[in-house]
Amino acid sequence: RITLNFFQEKHISFRIAVGFFAAILISVALYFVLYKLAPTADGRNGIQIIAQGHFNNFQERLCVLYMLTAETVCVFLIPALILLYCIFLKPGDVLFSSRYDHSFEKKIWIFFLVIFIITANLPGINLLSQINTDGLLSILGEDSQSWQNYLRLERLTEELLSPDMLIIDILCMALVPAICEEVFFRGFLQTTAILIFKNRHGAVILIAVIFSILHGDIFNFIPRFALGVFLGYLFLYSRHIIVPILAHALHNTWVVVCSTHQQLFPTDLDTIGTTENLFVLGIGSVLILTGAAIYLAKKSPLSQ
Repeated sequence: RITLNFFQEKHISFRIAVGFFAAILISVALYFVLYKLAPTADGRNGIQIIAQGHFNNFQERLCVLYMLTAETVCVFLIPALILLYCIFLKPGDVLFSSRYDHSFEKKIWIFFLVIFIITANLPGINLLSQINTDGLLSILGEDSQSWQNYLRLERLTEELLSPDMLIIDILCMALVPAICEEVFFRGFLQTTAILIFKNRHGAVILIAVIFSILHGDIFNFIPRFALGVFLGYLFLYSRHIIVPILAHALHNTWVVVCSTHQQLFPTDLDTIGTTENLFVLGIGSVLILTGAAIYLAKKSPLSQ
């Protein structure tokens, strides 16, 4: 306790320096341990299986999902929690603020708002993705290395997701990334950006840009940016990290289910909302997402 009090009394620049050092050290050490404990298939771990370019069976898919989950936890969650503690001293107050304690009725309203917006958002995401992809392809061309790499990653993702592993896929590809990324991007980065720049809207937009860039997918930059803006304002409005985590996880779950159980739906969900399939739904979906973001921005508490 004496050491803890000594650390808390130090200047914030000292705590930030210690936080970055500790975040790197602990994350690397944890990843090394998880790497050593990684399951294997025919003597190969998940990284080696990804390098081969295809997945042959359940065991190989499980090895890949394990490594992806370990990477997500070590890159996003662990550094965010350490830096939140070092900078703000009480990370719980940042992630689960009680200053704006909503009534039960408002909590129910937020819950159903999230479900409605994320579900209604699917056609809009498809439309924005089409606009993003077509615009870049008109510049880069379909023979570009960027496009070929994108198609390869899409194929690998489709191979990785399997109807027989739906629960595991949702856990590793929807829930864990949502928790880790929201704590990092909204909980840590966005809160820190507001503290530095004293501008909520600028911080939300900046972190949405970083959120989209770090996914490394230029062909879906616009839809991820739009989702990032909505999640940013959702966190500001609710002041509880569980809310954007729920929204993010629901979005990811829809993506997983649509990829693995396409036959259950009457139309191709990957194209719904685009100019090829019910374009009006795409326009309406974008308007709904935009309206929701504006509403949340206006209703968000001014102080942090």
